[in-house]
Amino acid sequence: MRVTCGTDIIEIDRIKESIEKLGSKFINRIFTKNEIEYCESKSEQKYQHYAARFAAKEAAFKALSWKIDNKYDVSWTDFEVSVNNQGRPALNITAMNLEGIENIDISISHCKDYAIANVTVLGRSNMNYFDNHCHLDDEKFDEDRDRIIEEIHQDEIQKMVSAGYSLEGSKRSIELSKKYDFIYSTCGISPNDIPHTEEELWKNLREIKNLAKNNKKIVAIGEIGLDYHWNKENKELQKRAFIEQIKIANELKLPIQIHTREAVYDTIEILKQNLVEKRGIFHCCPLNRELVKEGLSLGFYISFAGPITFKNSKNADEIIKMVPNDRMLVETDSPYLSPEPFRGKRNDPRNVKLIAKKIAEVKELSLEEVANITYKNAINIFEIK
Repeated sequence: MRVTCGTDIIEIDRIKESIEKLGSKFINRIFTKNEIEYCESKSEQKYQHYAARFAAKEAAFKALSWKIDNKYDVSWTDFEVSVNNQGRPALNITAMNLEGIENIDISISHCKDYAIANVTVLGRSNMNYFDNHCHLDDEKFDEDRDRIIEEIHQDEIQKMVSAGYSLEGSKRSIELSKKYDFIYSTCGISPNDIPHTEEELWKNLREIKNLAKNNKKIVAIGEIGLDYHWNKENKELQKRAFIEQIKIANELKLPIQIHTREAVYDTIEILKQNLVEKRGIFHCCPLNRELVKEGLSLGFYISFAGPITFKNSKNADEIIKMVPNDRMLVETDSPYLSPEPFRGKRNDPRNVKLIAKKIAEVKELSLEEVANITYKNAINIFEIK
């Protein structure tokens, strides 16, 4: 939800002077017929009531500025202050699109010398967030998964992708995507989950392919790729699994989600030699200049996660600036890699806002712009209708 407030205070003598000097020319420009009749009926205190309504209109302009594209499209008389059945002030608005506004609360008061007004607007946020890579199936969510998912969705996180990383993990993510309309899934075998034998690997890959067939909630093959940090002994098997899953993605006309760690050269070489027709995403992209440069040249999207907020991520700003707005995405990789200031705690998709906030600061954009840009980019790459 979005809450905006406006406050204004004005001297009674300023309104009195304007009315006495300009008369109906001033009154008719600022106040509606109903307001004029009400204020004139208050005899000795009419200037206080005029001033209170003037302040209320100013406060309303401030509180609703996010709904006004052009200030010249609205006039003073588009805002009318009335009194409801309970004797409380109410704000009637004409000539403005009120879609997305849940409630408008107004309070006005005056004394001998001043009038003051407060307007509070409760509206639905225009921001849409898309966490394009999280692991909601992870055991760290076993005790409160359903509650957390509902809270996440109610907190402006419109869509999420629960990413598969193993055969069983892919199955669990698919089940979540069946249960919740706003959750999508991927399926794949990550380099850290490759079976010990080739026979078992090919069996798993056949199952992955079957899972992804004709399932509209599966939006990519992934996460797949190379990881030489945790696994150095099976590099060749990792490469073969990576290439085979690219073939599956091409056959099913899906993009891929790439995991790469300490394997920049081999990752880029495989992508150059094995065209990915629907391209894809460098998930939790390492802050490596060459990887980002080559990834962008190959048509891939760059997904930023918690590490860009870490104090020891010295080149995060530079990498963020390298990525064009139409090729950037945000993710949490939750329950892992919590951004600052929650580093070390369980992560969840709500923290995608902190990733977006960091990007907004570096690119000098508003948070709303980053949220909506990355949301649109995710919709595009995953081809979600």
